[in-house]
Amino acid sequence: MSEILLSQLAHVELLSPKPEETVAWMKDVLGLQETTREGQSVYMRGWAEWLHSSFIVTEANEPGLGRIGWRTYGPGDPDTVAKRLIDTEEHVGWIDSWTGHGRTYQYRSAFGRHLNEVFWDVDLYEAPEELKDHAVPNRPQKMPLNGGGAARYLDHVTMPTGNMRGDIEFYKKLGARHTAQTEVEPGFSVFSTLTCNAIRSTHDVALVPDFSGMTGRGHHIAFRVDQRVDVERMAEAAVSHGTPIELGPGVHGIDEITYLYFREPGGFRMEVNSGGWVNTMPDWETKTYHAAGGNPGQSIYRNVEIPESFIHDSFPAPPKEAAELEQAAMNEEAAAEFFHQKPAALR
Repeated sequence: MSEILLSQLAHVELLSPKPEETVAWMKDVLGLQETTREGQSVYMRGWAEWLHSSFIVTEANEPGLGRIGWRTYGPGDPDTVAKRLIDTEEHVGWIDSWTGHGRTYQYRSAFGRHLNEVFWDVDLYEAPEELKDHAVPNRPQKMPLNGGGAARYLDHVTMPTGNMRGDIEFYKKLGARHTAQTEVEPGFSVFSTLTCNAIRSTHDVALVPDFSGMTGRGHHIAFRVDQRVDVERMAEAAVSHGTPIELGPGVHGIDEITYLYFREPGGFRMEVNSGGWVNTMPDWETKTYHAAGGNPGQSIYRNVEIPESFIHDSFPAPPKEAAELEQAAMNEEAAAEFFHQKPAALR
């Protein structure tokens, strides 16, 4: 029986120690729109998104990931997800409603322990009359005057996990397809992409290894713009606003998207991207890239040197002991041993 339980990545919550600066940056550089504020959280969206919000900035002591929200394909699907997880360690429970959506079932991923939630009932964004696009009614509002350089919609979230294969199987249990991976040697993946639905240009979840022993961390959150030139335009906007670029612009080999990575004021890594291949095959088989030979997963041109910060930094940063463990696992000597004697948790 074919089954798709989740229709889309609906929202991601960013934890920020500098929430006001983070929100201002999201507006000025990414072009996000503010929908509402409630408590310690600000709800935002890309200009072409129909849902109430796709991005939540919540005040916290350090940068990190909060809730990851998924809309289901139908009204009964949250109950189906709950039935599969209710007797497992992943089960969290039901919530009557959240800002922007209704009855919600929460659970944690099996090994990364990221807090996910699924729901069907949603609040739609209602633009004021002066912002409605009567010429293109499939848009929730007019294109902003800053044009295509503004983020159009939420694209994906990348999360570290101490058990890559275990979490891949967990997400597949809820209907995700494992689309691609990068290996440093057979059986040891350092990057994997998954998508929750049957037609997706790139991915909505990516996984990277976590050597720190911590759980619930984030690597980056990505938003989509219309064209490659908009990514380059975003790079210029970032530099103009005093935001250093960590990686890019470039083109990924795995999904063929044009990418750009930088840090928002709270310290969390953000990505802006465009383009990508279209995968409509329900029986797609996972494709494997090899890290040797110029890292084709990171760059289709095989000419990119990945910064150490991009490899090492996830959020929140680990405490001293965990940081030392993580660093030891990533140094050359330990990595060489690791590749030949992989711990059970990462097999």
